[in-house]
Amino acid sequence: MMGLRARLALLSTLVSGVVILGFGYFAWKITERSLRESMDLRLAVPIDRIVRDLHPNSDNERVRRYVEAAFREDMDAGKLLLWIRRDRLNEVFAKAPETNWLEQLDPKLLKPRPFAPPERRRPAAPENANDFLAALMDGEDGLGSGPEPFRRPPPRRGPKAGDGPPPRNAEEGDPGPPTDPAPRPGDPGFGPPLDDVQIGMPPPTGEPVPIDYATIQADGRSWRVGVTGERGFTVAMGQDLGEIESELHRIRRRFLIGLPICLLAIGGGGWLVAHRAMRPVRAITETAEKITAAGLDERIPESTRISPELANLVDVLNRMMDRLEHSFRHAMRFSADVSHELKTPLAIMQGEIESALRECEAGTREEQNLVTLGQETQRLKAISRSLMLLAQADAGSLAVRRRRFSLTGEMEALAEDAEILCAEAGLTLHLDLEGGLEADSDPVLFRQALQNLVSNAVKYNHAGGRVGIVLRQTEPEGHRAVVAVSNTGPGIPEDERDKIFGRFYRVDKARSRNIDGFGLGLNLAWEIIRALGGDLRLAKANEQETRFEIEFPVEKMAHEGEGSD
Repeated sequence: MMGLRARLALLSTLVSGVVILGFGYFAWKITERSLRESMDLRLAVPIDRIVRDLHPNSDNERVRRYVEAAFREDMDAGKLLLWIRRDRLNEVFAKAPETNWLEQLDPKLLKPRPFAPPERRRPAAPENANDFLAALMDGEDGLGSGPEPFRRPPPRRGPKAGDGPPPRNAEEGDPGPPTDPAPRPGDPGFGPPLDDVQIGMPPPTGEPVPIDYATIQADGRSWRVGVTGERGFTVAMGQDLGEIESELHRIRRRFLIGLPICLLAIGGGGWLVAHRAMRPVRAITETAEKITAAGLDERIPESTRISPELANLVDVLNRMMDRLEHSFRHAMRFSADVSHELKTPLAIMQGEIESALRECEAGTREEQNLVTLGQETQRLKAISRSLMLLAQADAGSLAVRRRRFSLTGEMEALAEDAEILCAEAGLTLHLDLEGGLEADSDPVLFRQALQNLVSNAVKYNHAGGRVGIVLRQTEPEGHRAVVAVSNTGPGIPEDERDKIFGRFYRVDKARSRNIDGFGLGLNLAWEIIRALGGDLRLAKANEQETRFEIEFPVEKMAHEGEGSD
């Protein structure tokens, strides 16, 4: 089962991982969008310049030179897509490369857009030069609407005779030779020839050219293409998205490499935080483990009250242990007092019954009654003694008088008593005792625990059944041994096996009424073996065999056959 610290660390890692993945996803989308917008901007600048420099009524040689100078290297390297069409003549002005990449675009983007080029017309000849210049500058299609080629201005002409002020005298200086009269429109040398005049395009408004963008697949690569149709031309330019995709791939790779590292760091941090947060709980657990029958005065220390929640828990547990200590000590005191107080009256009753039996005539009804009373008195004495031992075991004050004795010899003496009990019940006894084993324990308490097991094996058995007693060494070095007591009884149901070591518990209540006993034998045996440092367990319980085992510390005798104390 996964511990609480591991679950907290795993939960924090899971939550952090989801948050990081969500953040990474949105950051990825934002980065991808930013890179695409950057690519769109890189396309918009040259497309805007090309469109503004194109003229529907000229050969656009300057645009050709600009395209050659700016994009020829990228077009030859296959890094650029370019297509320019003059919509009025449906003439492809430029295309690179010569593949069918245009088929990947939406035909609506390449559809010629309506455009009305300016009308070419010959301006009317004005009466004088000033009117002509005013017409050129202020007219609807005048010079103000577009650039004109630079023309050398005509030479200045002097005034005619009789016009203007009189000439200065010689002292004031000669004003120079007289100039020719001002030319009129149509005279040789006046302005550019009218046949060469072209009405230019309107000046740019300064607003960006509207561009539509699309992503296509061509030549096995992804391209970002911008398309616009302005000023009588349709321009499509595309750049390879490989650089952007490579950058996105690098970002994704770094993110995927850093994600496990971050999750490991978060998981480790969560583990440390959970470990620190569980420190008071560990202190509570350690204190609870010390609470036994001999240590009911243990309490959870105040140092664990580091938060209001834990402080309330500590108070509740300490108050609960106060109540348990009071109840347990009261129960132990009652059991010990009852056992002690019954000991003397029962001994007196036993003596009086034995005295009355000696004086009673044999075969009379009075004799039978006295025998029955004597048996019940013996039973009460056994119960009283068992309660006394259990009270001492609960209090941790069971008197254990340890000494070195022969475990094999003690088992052989027990086998003699078991043989008598089996003979009276019509059972067969099977013995398998390993020799030369010694134990450092209390032989009286040990024998009483074994007697309880053997007594149960005889009482809860089938007619003509078998009782087995086995002593064997479990380790070659001789440090542990197992004593097994088994019988061919009816078995123990699986749901009852955890309860058989409880006090006053008997498995088959109906059948147990006809069997002598009071449900303390197994519990007393378990308490004694535990006090002696051993372990009593139910090893097998089916319809063929029921077997109890005692694992016990032993030592091998230095000289086999050495007698016991």
